Amino acid sequence: MKITKMLFMALASSILFVSCSDDNDDKIEIETPLGVYDNGILIVNEGNGSAGTISFITNDFATVSQNIYGAVNSGDGIGGYVQSIFFDGNRAFIVSNGSNKITVVNRYTFELIGKIETGFDVPRYGVVVDGKAYVTNLASFSDLTDDFISVINLSTLTVESTIAVNAIAERIVEENGKLYVANGSYGAGSTVTVINSATGMIESTIDVGISPNSLEEENGFLYVLCGNYADNSKLVKINLSTNQKVSEIEMTDLVNAQNLNIDNNKVYFTVNSDVFSDNLAATSISSIPLFSSTATTLYGFGVENGKIFVGDAKDYASDGEVFIYTTSGTLQKQFSVGLIPSGFYFND
Repeated sequence: MKITKMLFMALASSILFVSCSDDNDDKIEIETPLGVYDNGILIVNEGNGSAGTISFITNDFATVSQNIYGAVNSGDGIGGYVQSIFFDGNRAFIVSNGSNKITVVNRYTFELIGKIETGFDVPRYGVVVDGKAYVTNLASFSDLTDDFISVINLSTLTVESTIAVNAIAERIVEENGKLYVANGSYGAGSTVTVINSATGMIESTIDVGISPNSLEEENGFLYVLCGNYADNSKLVKINLSTNQKVSEIEMTDLVNAQNLNIDNNKVYFTVNSDVFSDNLAATSISSIPLFSSTATTLYGFGVENGKIFVGDAKDYASDGEVFIYTTSGTLQKQFSVGLIPSGFYFND
């Protein structure tokens, strides 16, 4: 009897152990959102000289929230002509060039962390490298050589120095400690400046063509889109190991191409309200659009995870709209947002 009882207890224990193990294996870990504005899309609404706003769309496209910074911070504003957003960990830096300031918030709750209100002159775009942020400044609109970069200490949220670019300073990306600054806008400029972020020194300039207006890094290469109203647009590819131009594609009959995006090994850009796409490895790009958007004035553009986002500025005086398409051009959702929707930032 004793042996039988022991065998029974051992068998029961093994069944219990297997059952518990299976239960643990079957558990699904649920990720808790980091705030109300986690898992969604932030839309920069440029606004006017005194006030712009940020809208938020959930990733499932079920809801849209307007002026989320003002809603969270008792009606406080982020300034006029809101240009862009860049991130550092759980912080979002909202660049307002009409007010020469950056508003720093928790990117998931949008609670105010601080404001940086000195050291800028028409700030545009920013990136983060090794505890510092680098923000391009347009400065005087009539002077193409007075642009500079503000260097922000991210511990103190103060501008600690500046870097003279000696050319237009617009879009900026970072790779391997180097800053790549597009020296073009509105049909002017023709180079990309390479700056060593550790020393603040210009290492080289790369000739790419008239008006490099947008940049994207992918797999060790920098892709630069050049477009103006007088010439065929170009897509230039630069090897970031050597900072040498390795190829360029001239786009016949496509003038003033804008808004370069890369997603799933495809390149996307716009000409007026048309959206174009081709394989990243293509050696030529068709002049036939992927589709024509329903935007009256296509102003903002973004591509992420197989979805295309278009911001319609309309008449620049009325609240804008956002259209969300599949990559085949099928309209999925349409939302009203704020004045002049100009940029999309994916907050996951």
